[in-house]
Amino acid sequence: MKPPGRRGLLFAGACALLLAAFYLVAALVMTPLAPYLLPPLALSLPCLPAVAAPSGSGYGAPGVAALADAAVAYATMETVPQQSRDEISLSLAVLRRRAPLRLLVFGLGRDSTLWHALNPGGATVFLEEDPAWYRVVRAQSPFLRAHLVAYRTRLDQADRLLATYKDYPACLPGSGGGGGGNGTLRVRGNWACPLALHNLPPEVYETEWDMFMIDAPKGYFAAAPGRMAAIWTAAALARARRGEGDTDVFLHDVDRRVEKTFAEEFLCDKYRVGGTGRLWHFRIPPVSRRGDATAAAGGPRPFC
Repeated sequence: MKPPGRRGLLFAGACALLLAAFYLVAALVMTPLAPYLLPPLALSLPCLPAVAAPSGSGYGAPGVAALADAAVAYATMETVPQQSRDEISLSLAVLRRRAPLRLLVFGLGRDSTLWHALNPGGATVFLEEDPAWYRVVRAQSPFLRAHLVAYRTRLDQADRLLATYKDYPACLPGSGGGGGGNGTLRVRGNWACPLALHNLPPEVYETEWDMFMIDAPKGYFAAAPGRMAAIWTAAALARARRGEGDTDVFLHDVDRRVEKTFAEEFLCDKYRVGGTGRLWHFRIPPVSRRGDATAAAGGPRPFC
């Protein structure tokens, strides 16, 4: 057999390098830290999702089996669920009325399989900030569509953020926030607003969400991210909705001061339609019905 020439060796070497690069990228994509390790260009490619699920995409319609699995998990759970029966029932009423819908959940929890199963035919996406907990839940439920995300806030900054956010035009409804008028705001790439989750996976910004469930991130110790940015971002995305239909927003742990004050500031009492226990329910109308009724940027509560 004739030994390969110089050109053949160069070709073989190039193939080996390509294969090595492929396996390196694959290894990175399969880790929960992929959004922070892969370069922005790689993350923008359709073949490299921000977070790849070990199996399943999270968009398959959950059927009777998924609901049964969730019921068994709840029936055999030794720990207390994150929400009470009455609180879950409040959200379930909206799911029954509007499903299939597009549901964005802030936080992965022991109830994640339940929210996934209760939205048959819809899209349920989760955002989690704790890498260790992310790995635990993903290992137990690899079919969930979940992203590991980073927050740049701390709970002990909450009072200052609330007192000073009006000093940042990018945080305010209207043209100053980079929106398209009618009080809309730009969230994607809005690094100038300290409350904006500006670097989430693209699908978060490219989807008009029908429902938000804010039950994370952690907000019970000083160094925790707190829910300030999650509340502002959910409010901004709901306000930017162009399609018909309201956006239902559920916020848990409103017995805590930060959740309560930020909800009143950004989700607005006039949009609150219900609540039970530690859960509040807001219903934010789309631009077509909200018009320009939003207060001026210099008002006491620009979002309301």
